[in-house]
Amino acid sequence: MPGEFPLEPIVATFARYGLRKTSMEDVAAALGVSRQALYLRHGSKGALIAWATKGLTDSSLAAALASIEQPGKTLAERLTDALDAWVGRHMAALQASPHGAEIAPMLRRELPDAVRAAERRLVAAMADAIRLSGPGSAVARAGSVAQALCWTARGLVHAVPDHAGFRRQLDHIVGALVAR
Repeated sequence: MPGEFPLEPIVATFARYGLRKTSMEDVAAALGVSRQALYLRHGSKGALIAWATKGLTDSSLAAALASIEQPGKTLAERLTDALDAWVGRHMAALQASPHGAEIAPMLRRELPDAVRAAERRLVAAMADAIRLSGPGSAVARAGSVAQALCWTARGLVHAVPDHAGFRRQLDHIVGALVAR
């Protein structure tokens, strides 16, 4: 789309100052454009946050869906990779930000419908993968297992100290639920 701005500097600016304190001037400076250019493209800070959230959601979903389709990996590895792409990859940025503790709950409270729809797509894709290649005990409850794994991954982001711990715990949990 013409006039689209790169997502990374926008996200980094909100992470640096927080959602409330970041001004359009701050974002414009990070992008090297005028504040007016931001307002012309997005209209408001709220619209810019919504656009950035959708961009992060879309890229996370695409990476997660691609992970499910990895040939040569076990079901547990594919599901773990998908959940890491969905939420785990954002851990470092949230933890490095002095406003990560503010941003995560605010986004959870005001989760846009697009994010909910994306997670439903991920859960459906995970459930299909479980039905196609999971053990018999997981196949009958594939949808429930997939949803529980998504919720678990979101919770682990806040419960473990680092990404390595997230992966380790997720490996154990996914392996236990879909082990043959």
